[in-house]
Amino acid sequence: MTEILGQTILDLIDGQNYAVTSFPADKYTQAVADTLEGNFDPTQINRSEVQIAGGVEGGGQTISLELAPYILPLRYKNEYRKLIHPDAQLPVHTYLIFESEKISNSKMKIVQLDDLTQLNDQIEAFFEIEKNWVAPVPKEEEKEVEAKPKKAAAKKATRKKATKK
Repeated sequence: MTEILGQTILDLIDGQNYAVTSFPADKYTQAVADTLEGNFDPTQINRSEVQIAGGVEGGGQTISLELAPYILPLRYKNEYRKLIHPDAQLPVHTYLIFESEKISNSKMKIVQLDDLTQLNDQIEAFFEIEKNWVAPVPKEEEKEVEAKPKKAAAKKATRKKATKK
């Protein structure tokens, strides 16, 4: 297991100075997984990604491998600043990140990988989740509130006080 000094990780993440390899693809194939793995370096902080059909920003999918200390994308600088102590030696792990509008409400699934032997199977599992995903339906309470018109406040009867003369 590789360990890296916290300050080194912070410097890389703050300046976005880690290696990023990105390539486009029209659809997912085993060759995409092979290229993703071939561009990934398991010995240093880095990101290897493929943007399928325009990536998550274009309505497709973004699949990436990252070597990082936590199960967070490296682009989450503020969260890393809160979690990492500069003097600590931190173990780093390989994470597979699948991003899609149809994968979850957060548009992201992350899995820690012990090795890359099952990379294709794991990506295929993400595509299966995406295929069966159903968009969330607004809460029933919100629908009812919108459907019912508000009642006007009832007027209070006012009485005129009798005054003694």
